[in-house]
Amino acid sequence: MMTLDEWTMFGTWAAPLVSALGFVLIRNQLKGDREALETQTSWEIYNVGGSILQTFISHPECRPYFYDGVAMPVDEPLRSKVLAVNELICDHMENIILHRDAIDAETYQVWVLYMQGLYNRSPTMRAFLDPDSEGYRYSPQLLDLLVEGMRQQVGQHDWLARQRGAAAKLTPAGNA
Repeated sequence: MMTLDEWTMFGTWAAPLVSALGFVLIRNQLKGDREALETQTSWEIYNVGGSILQTFISHPECRPYFYDGVAMPVDEPLRSKVLAVNELICDHMENIILHRDAIDAETYQVWVLYMQGLYNRSPTMRAFLDPDSEGYRYSPQLLDLLVEGMRQQVGQHDWLARQRGAAAKLTPAGNA
């Protein structure tokens, strides 16, 4: 049987070990919570993206204004439809930018390239996001990111050729 002094000495050594174990368990729990948050956020982003794609399926006449370089339509009701789709897409993009800390880095980078490429190919989106139109109400983070993509020509033919060239250099000859 241990004496009171022995129990006290044991407690003096055991307390820091138990505390350290507690901190390790809390850290692991927080890491797991972070991964769950990133996964959930990623799924939500793709769900909204799917809804936007569904809009293009339901209204295929709007798609060329975003992917084929067609300027903003003048005639109604098409103009209003395209403006509404612009707003859906831009709100989605801003949500991604403003919640980037809740998204894993790889997923975030994929969306950045998509957003920059779409902006570069769509004079309609550029007109919509002009500060004299609707651009005034979107975050500087989003607008700066899109302008940076424009500077780099993300999604344009030269940019794609450079990306393919870089990928070819990284791919061993037997894996091409």
